Amino acid sequence: MAASPDFVRLLRRLDELLQQHRPDYYATLNPPASEAELAAFEAEFELTLTPELRQWFGWHDGQQDYNSFFQNNCLQSLESVTESMRVNNELLADGDFTHNWWRTSWVPFLENGGGDHVCVDLEGTFTGRAGQIMEHWHDWEARTVLFPDLTSWLAAVVRSYEAASADTALLSDEIVVELAPVHPEGYPQEFAAD
Repeated sequence: MAASPDFVRLLRRLDELLQQHRPDYYATLNPPASEAELAAFEAEFELTLTPELRQWFGWHDGQQDYNSFFQNNCLQSLESVTESMRVNNELLADGDFTHNWWRTSWVPFLENGGGDHVCVDLEGTFTGRAGQIMEHWHDWEARTVLFPDLTSWLAAVVRSYEAASADTALLSDEIVVELAPVHPEGYPQEFAAD
């Protein structure tokens, strides 16, 4: 199954915006993840990525440093996602987490470099909506569902970049950290690990 046309269009627009308004940052992006790498990832964790998440990693497989991509987060590579999931899954299996501190169906795709992530939740924890976008904090129980899916999240990111770039030709890290997406009605939704 392929990613939705809307997602593909938004990803193409994001690529244009980054090339035009953040060329130095764009140069740090990794090449796409291969189909073999994506399949190996799915096999290791016994899950199936959404078509949009596969397309996301097939656009660029993370970045080479910790410069912000959006707000205070950078893009995670499959290698980084794998490491994050291995650590958290092991802690979960050892009984080190309270309920919903971590779920094996949460796939990080952004990180802040301090152990916190933005994830695609493949099972729909708290809401029953599989594919939702949520925050995972390593040392705080808040679990906020930010967007209903990856497409709506990407649309908000693109709109934020477009609005910021209307005021300046080049977007600095300081500007990107301050970007504030517009959430769809009913979001964000606040929950907590218990």
